[in-house]
Amino acid sequence: MNISLFNKLYWLRRADGQQRLVKGYLVSGKKDGVVSIHVHPLGTDAIQALPEGERKLKRLEGHGSYKLNTGDQGANKKGDLLYYHGDWYECLSCQLHDHTMLAHFNYQFVIVPKDASGATDLKPPAGPPTKDDLLPETKMEEGGEDP
Repeated sequence: MNISLFNKLYWLRRADGQQRLVKGYLVSGKKDGVVSIHVHPLGTDAIQALPEGERKLKRLEGHGSYKLNTGDQGANKKGDLLYYHGDWYECLSCQLHDHTMLAHFNYQFVIVPKDASGATDLKPPAGPPTKDDLLPETKMEEGGEDP
């Protein structure tokens, strides 16, 4: 059970399997939906040193009743993307915390750079999130179906 007092509606973009090549990059199909979760910035922004220069690494943390998909580079699978204050954040971690009656999933997200490869699927969603577009919540038990 998630205490929804602090939850807000956010756009969630779920990637289908990696299927096509666009300008030399693998691009997947996508489905947009809305989730009601609690999200907040995680600590301070870190600085990532890259050959092309420094880049801020923004992270988010949150919790809710939805089982989100996480990215897996080895399997060439994208994680769910969350649209937060004009930027997309990829889900890195979705862990079930069921040690109390208030069982919920804890999430961690990292910002997706605007110049990321395959950025054709990073266009903003159409309009503000509404309850009409809510995704169904998943079961709390391990092995629950994906939304």
